[in-house]
Amino acid sequence: MLTIIVLISIAVNQVSWLYNMYELHDREFKLDINQAVQQAISMELAERSESIGGYSVYSHNIAPPNDTTRYFTKNVVTEDSVYTFKIDKNDSHAMSKIVQFVLAKYYPIDLNKLSTIFKEKIKEKHDVENVYFEYLDLNNKVQIESTKPVGISIVDYVNADTIPLDIVASIGVVGYIQNSRLGILDKMKKQLAVSFLLIVIALTSLFYISKSFVVQWKTERMRQESVNAMTHEFKRPIASAVAMASLIPFYLERGEKNKALDYVKNIEMDLNKLTQYTKRIQQISNNEKQYVTMNRTAVEIVPFFESLQKRYAVSDDPQRKVIVNLMIETHKQIMCVDMLHFSNVMDNLLENAIKYTVKPVVTIDINVTDTPDGLKVSVKDNGIGISASDKKLIFDKFYRVKRTETKSKTGFGLGLTYAKSIVEAHGGIISVSSELDKGSEFVVIFQG
Repeated sequence: MLTIIVLISIAVNQVSWLYNMYELHDREFKLDINQAVQQAISMELAERSESIGGYSVYSHNIAPPNDTTRYFTKNVVTEDSVYTFKIDKNDSHAMSKIVQFVLAKYYPIDLNKLSTIFKEKIKEKHDVENVYFEYLDLNNKVQIESTKPVGISIVDYVNADTIPLDIVASIGVVGYIQNSRLGILDKMKKQLAVSFLLIVIALTSLFYISKSFVVQWKTERMRQESVNAMTHEFKRPIASAVAMASLIPFYLERGEKNKALDYVKNIEMDLNKLTQYTKRIQQISNNEKQYVTMNRTAVEIVPFFESLQKRYAVSDDPQRKVIVNLMIETHKQIMCVDMLHFSNVMDNLLENAIKYTVKPVVTIDINVTDTPDGLKVSVKDNGIGISASDKKLIFDKFYRVKRTETKSKTGFGLGLTYAKSIVEAHGGIISVSSELDKGSEFVVIFQG
């Protein structure tokens, strides 16, 4: 939920930032358009006046020096007429508008010229494709003239503000520019790239943080389950040893030394179990390959695996039979391994094969062969198998398969983690292939 909230916040923030940047560029673009239109109007007026040999407009005291009001009324005298105008002192284009008013009737604005000048001006700051103008009667709100190309779509154009030409705002022009929005987006490409990069970085970071949280949570949950299983396994021999130890004085007082000795042997057996558990935990607790100290020695291959076969071919359960088949097809006679650690790895694989087989006859095939990558040791069983989803996780620390058949089996979820680290410390790899109810095959390949 926190990740989703953060992602939404980042997305909203970036969209808002990009929108504000777009609006800023759009306002700047509109301002540039209006300035270019105004410059084009002034230049077209100058060229038009020059083309007719000039035009004189006479006036007396357009802006009275002692008048503090913003608007004032003046008579403007031309060669043939007298006009009365209300003039805004803050309007810097007042005289141009008066000239536009005077010339509008006989020498109206040249829209084609205006479009040419405007396009030249606007291209000094922005890349544009086409422009056109509309000449408007502002009093009647009708179009007088237009340079709009035939067949174009108005959707592709963006308009500037309508600018009154004359002093009484009776006529005006509005300019149109094609593909201006794309020009704005082109100017924003750096901001868009930065925004996209920030979003990618944020998403990547959040993904790994979330993944780390999930992994830690799963690891902690599996660790707790492993500790519970460990406590349960320790509890039984401890409780049994304590109970038998409390009865020894009773039997000694009664002179039943044989009974007391039997209890001592049973206590010793339970304490040996605890010792084996403790050793296994010590082996696994520091199982990272960079921390494992390897004492590699030359070990004869045939005697090692034949001894392994004999040890596990004997079952403690009279109702189950264990068959261990051994096939050695290697030209090597010795392998260079750490005898203690490598033995633990093989013990772990064979113990798991027996533990997770529910059939009355447990069949284990051990194959030792040569490969281009080194010595290959395969341990194949006819057990309950492993699902595809569990295969990806069985080498993770504390992980145990969540199946009915495995709940009653003792284990801490650390054995295969330990085996993997030892194999990798030997410079090798360990893999598994398995199907549910069809058994499993663990393969170890290393430079022996």
